[in-house]
Amino acid sequence: MSFSSCLTKERISRSFDRAHASYVRYASVQAEAARACADLIPPGRYGSILEIGAGGGVLTHPAARRFGHDRYVAVDIAPRMLESIDVSQLDNPELVVADGEHLDFEPGAFDLLLSSSTMQWYAHPGESIPANLGLLRPGGRFSLSIFVRGSLCELAEACAATGFGSMLSMRPAGYYVSLLEGMDGLRFQWEVREHVSVHGSVREFLKAHQATGATATQRKKPARPKAYREFIRFYETRFSVPGGVRATSQVLHLWGQRL
Repeated sequence: MSFSSCLTKERISRSFDRAHASYVRYASVQAEAARACADLIPPGRYGSILEIGAGGGVLTHPAARRFGHDRYVAVDIAPRMLESIDVSQLDNPELVVADGEHLDFEPGAFDLLLSSSTMQWYAHPGESIPANLGLLRPGGRFSLSIFVRGSLCELAEACAATGFGSMLSMRPAGYYVSLLEGMDGLRFQWEVREHVSVHGSVREFLKAHQATGATATQRKKPARPKAYREFIRFYETRFSVPGGVRATSQVLHLWGQRL
């Protein structure tokens, strides 16, 4: 599967930059995935740490508490998201505005690679993820958390049924597992975790989703009031639960070591 060329990295950057002040408050699923991402690596000291997609600091902060380090490089495509990170717990922090698919670091430069809620935005993960993992020295560890197909399935169904809005096309978990299985010199484990959040109403869910910045998609449709009303009715009818409406996410965790 390839991403449409109309989903540019500039659009992704702008979407997250607009959400820089609200991301941490509303990104509860992303924060849960980030904590799990850090917890899957043994605590200890890792000389040089690279975090890809660090905006907001939801992974940076638990990583700083769990891993001693001499150097912490935090990369994000959205400048204002990166600026919002509290670096007071980091030793020798380097904040780098860059696309994770195009990084200018020497191979083998890092002892630990972390990335959460980022690589689902990669246009060419088949080349980019192996290149990212090539930045690890032999013996270096990695932990990746990636939203995969099935995430926000309720939103996808409601968009398709009513013509309101659109969803990012996500790859299945098996795509990433097979990608790592095809690489030499890796030992890794994986699992998919389901996250179900409940929102008081469909409007509250849409507000929270927009506030995370994760709204860039391959197709941009003009909003039509009638389609919006149909969307609300469809979502409420199909996905109501006690307390409101549900939103389901599927997060793939991949963690291991370069041999």
